[in-house]
Amino acid sequence: MTPEELFVKKDHLVLTAIEKQFGSYENAIKVAESNNMEFDDLIQEGRIKLWELCLKYDSSRAISFNTYVIKTLRWYISEVIHVKGTPFKLSRYTSVEERNLINIHSIDLKREDEETNDFFAVAPINVEEDVIKSIEFEETLSVLNEKEKFVLIRKSYGYTDKEIGLKLCVDHSTVSRIKNKAFDKINPNRKKSRLMISRNKNHLRQQVI
Repeated sequence: MTPEELFVKKDHLVLTAIEKQFGSYENAIKVAESNNMEFDDLIQEGRIKLWELCLKYDSSRAISFNTYVIKTLRWYISEVIHVKGTPFKLSRYTSVEERNLINIHSIDLKREDEETNDFFAVAPINVEEDVIKSIEFEETLSVLNEKEKFVLIRKSYGYTDKEIGLKLCVDHSTVSRIKNKAFDKINPNRKKSRLMISRNKNHLRQQVI
């Protein structure tokens, strides 16, 4: 399949991504208008990004391509609104340099029950790389049941086995077993490695005896 054919086939994903990102087309229109953009601008930006993704299409990832496209477009369109949207109207003849000089957004930050004007900036991110990592993470956890996912995700946030056990109403040793079983599912070689270590230890004990 050529990039052109793939683009035509996947064009509907642009609207799907916009709807998923904003909840509805109506919300997307409101967000675009509040940033002095038009809904058509979001569609056009989405299609430009979709074309780039079609050019980089990897047939070995065909199964997850739709998910990859939608996630990439959702993040990309949000970034477009932040970078290209403005809180006030600009002349279409405004140069990029002039636009960049005034493209600073302000928000109200609450600090100890007081509101104060402050500024924020979004650090540049590699959207496609983050999406790939997100999909790979989901694919990795797909072999686990809900309880195993819960334990591993909580462990990644620094929770102890005891704290997780309180959430699940089990003791910490049960949490440890769930955790080890989950790791073995994700990495079967880990289980084999532990068995080999255990056998070697038993062999050494027999030699000592």
